Amino acid sequence: MNAGAGTVERAIARLPAPIAEVLIAWRSIEREHVVGAALLGIAAIAPLMIGFMTGPYPMRASEVFRVVGNAEIWSFTLMLCILVADERVDRGAGPLATYAAAVGIAAVLGVLIGLAHSHFVWDALRNPPAALQKKAAAVSWLQLTLTVYVTFEYLLIGSLATYLYVDRRAARRMAVRVHEAARRRTDQARRMLESQLQAMQARVEPKFLFGTLAQVRDLYDADAEVAERMLEELITYLRAAMPKMRDSASTVAEEVELVRAYLEIVKLRLGQRLAYTIDVPTGIEDARMPPMMMLPLADHAVANGIEHRHGEGRLTIAIAVAANRLVLRIVDSGAGYRPGTGDDGIAELRTRLEALYGPRASLTLSRRDGDATEAVLDLPLESASRGGFPLAG
Repeated sequence: MNAGAGTVERAIARLPAPIAEVLIAWRSIEREHVVGAALLGIAAIAPLMIGFMTGPYPMRASEVFRVVGNAEIWSFTLMLCILVADERVDRGAGPLATYAAAVGIAAVLGVLIGLAHSHFVWDALRNPPAALQKKAAAVSWLQLTLTVYVTFEYLLIGSLATYLYVDRRAARRMAVRVHEAARRRTDQARRMLESQLQAMQARVEPKFLFGTLAQVRDLYDADAEVAERMLEELITYLRAAMPKMRDSASTVAEEVELVRAYLEIVKLRLGQRLAYTIDVPTGIEDARMPPMMMLPLADHAVANGIEHRHGEGRLTIAIAVAANRLVLRIVDSGAGYRPGTGDDGIAELRTRLEALYGPRASLTLSRRDGDATEAVLDLPLESASRGGFPLAG
């Protein structure tokens, strides 16, 4: 709320309660209220207009505008009274008595204001003062009958219109409550899913950290210089990993940085037995990617393939974009991705993918020519600028 609106609210609050309620209701008028009131005025006077036009006492064309004007005065008065009643009901007043009083007050005010409009505005414009005084002195039974008829008509039509309005208002409020309840359930399910994903992620991270620390400790006994280098690479790895360990989203560039730091550590331990290449096309570095997804796949190949091979093992990591999809392909020259090897880790990655994307993502392991195997991670292509990571469902 801006300063001007706050000043108006304070000024209204200092006025007598009835006046303040009317002003608050006036400020709450919306386009649909105006359109509804205009249509209601025409509908309310339609039976009387048809009766006059088809009966023995036809109405002059000039009188049609006066009658329609009076009906519109009543309908807009009813609209304002109903909006005042809305405010009172929202504060705890009984709805039946409040809306009934609004309909009654609107009918009386509508008739009185309509009579004033007919006498002091319409007739004053059309008749000279002498004729107007003569007319005011003689009130015919027909005029009284019409006044009573119109009052009851306003009561009946106003009651029906108010009932429909209140019923629609209650239905809309119920729909809003149902929507809010559904949104809260969705938010709660999302938070639970994010907690589950972070728990899965937390189980992956210590494995690399403690395993590498154990390797550093063993290397200090065999080769202190290599151990120092491994410790430096471990620091590089931790600098890349620590800021992202609890993130719910990452990017291709961040995940590649993490994998490269990890493979440098492994390379110090395996020496010439490990060679790797990472190919990332320019322009997709900022594409979104689930955190700690690429690194476990690289470790899976090392643990289940390269470490068990005699001679050199090669790991080729390539990322491509095709048909609005992000495709990560990791090829191991050995049997690291042979189906059936290390299924627990692969199953956990697939569980995370299912939670994040549902059927829109996949992780497949397959054999290639010779002893080579590969893992293919297929994801929707999404920009990191879109914010938090989307969850399936």
